[in-house]
Amino acid sequence: MVVAFTKIDKDVYEYISKKKNVDFNLLITDLNLDSDSIRRSIEFLKSEEIISEDIKKTDGYEISSLGEDAIIGNLLEDAFCKYLADNEILVSDLKNLKINNLSNEDISLAFGIAKRNNLITIENGLIRPTSDYKSKINNTIDILKKIKFNLSADPNSVDLSEFLKRKLIVKKQIIQKTYSFLKEINYKIDDDYILELTPSIIKSKNFSDLKFKEYDVAILPSPKEIGRYHPLREIINTIKQIYMEMGFLEVRGPYVETSFWPMDSMFISQDHPMRDVQDTFYLPISGDLPDKRLIKRISEMHNNGGKTGSMGHRYVWKEDIAAQLVLRPHTTAVTYRTFHSLENKNEAKYFCVGKVFRNETSNSSHLPEFHQAEGFVIGKDIGLAELMGFITEFSSRLGLKKIKFKPTFNPYTEPSVEAFAYYENEKRWMEFINAGVFRREALEPYKIKNNVIAWGLGVERVAMLLHQKSIKEIYGDECNLDWLRTYRIANKKL
Repeated sequence: MVVAFTKIDKDVYEYISKKKNVDFNLLITDLNLDSDSIRRSIEFLKSEEIISEDIKKTDGYEISSLGEDAIIGNLLEDAFCKYLADNEILVSDLKNLKINNLSNEDISLAFGIAKRNNLITIENGLIRPTSDYKSKINNTIDILKKIKFNLSADPNSVDLSEFLKRKLIVKKQIIQKTYSFLKEINYKIDDDYILELTPSIIKSKNFSDLKFKEYDVAILPSPKEIGRYHPLREIINTIKQIYMEMGFLEVRGPYVETSFWPMDSMFISQDHPMRDVQDTFYLPISGDLPDKRLIKRISEMHNNGGKTGSMGHRYVWKEDIAAQLVLRPHTTAVTYRTFHSLENKNEAKYFCVGKVFRNETSNSSHLPEFHQAEGFVIGKDIGLAELMGFITEFSSRLGLKKIKFKPTFNPYTEPSVEAFAYYENEKRWMEFINAGVFRREALEPYKIKNNVIAWGLGVERVAMLLHQKSIKEIYGDECNLDWLRTYRIANKKL
């Protein structure tokens, strides 16, 4: 049998037959040909069982932009220790210290790094660099250079945790492909055929006269990694499915709201701490408020408690504060929009799953942008017992069996509870639901007479509990791509 080769097929075949075993990167370098063409030839030679492919995956490390800066002499601890060598500095001076090209945060960080790595000593409150600090810093730079030029490092030969923590390097997966020669064949060069049917060929209408490369359609392609849902999206879809199985209808609302919907409408006072810019993202413009009748009822509720018997907040409610635009801090804003538009205000079951935004510092369990799964039930004879029963059942369907409750305070619910699930990864109980029975002051403006039980569930917290990982490992820079391809959850729904 004679196999038809292209010129590139021939070059690849001859090279591998001579070398017997060859690395893919070396193949591209030595042949000096287009890499896509070489890949195409390799796949063809594999399909003809002329060569075999061996793939090895290993963990390696790559230098980051911060690591690049460190190599050229921009390590924080280096600048810090050089300054200490020329100045007498007390620990008490650190907060007011000024060092060129270092911010206050950089100085604090450099002090911690220098102390952790024994680059400094502290005696009677005086900070001094050690005599060997320079050699230790040079050793750090040497390791970074090795990683940069080798693109790998033996984790057993040096502790790289410090480098990873400081983001001087990033972990990466190195894929090495090696090709082995299996058998010699007879071949002929045939470069007259066309590899691809292009739009221009189709438009020319003469493709029936052209010669195309033949493909064996009976041969199955090699398995490839395919896309899948991110675990957070998988959990969101499951939460929606559970809600609908329990008879709830879905509602949605905008990301940008006037302060009225997520705050004033819920009987949250206009001087409540959550309205501070430290907790809420404000936009520098105002929006439109709803109809005047609702505004009047909300105003009376805040001023004097309306017809509920409450004293309200005992101030003069201001429309301009309620009209301030914010990124919604919770999805309860959608609940109150739904209250306003409901036709049947005696019985209802609705849920909302969506993004919310809070001015919080990112850490292992918090993000400034995250997801909530909000829900509420309106009914005549429901209260705290039914609320806790629902949360227990809902959590069980999610796969969270070990939960407990404790009382809490919300300005718009009474009684109020928090639900906790056990976070095995850190051996602690973690809050994942805030819930309660809406106060009369929060319902009267919407002419809702029956009780309303409601809850807000943190989707990222659920992800942490189900996967036993931190937020950064699920939805951040510490997320492992291999884990994303292979993650499993015990709950069959997920």
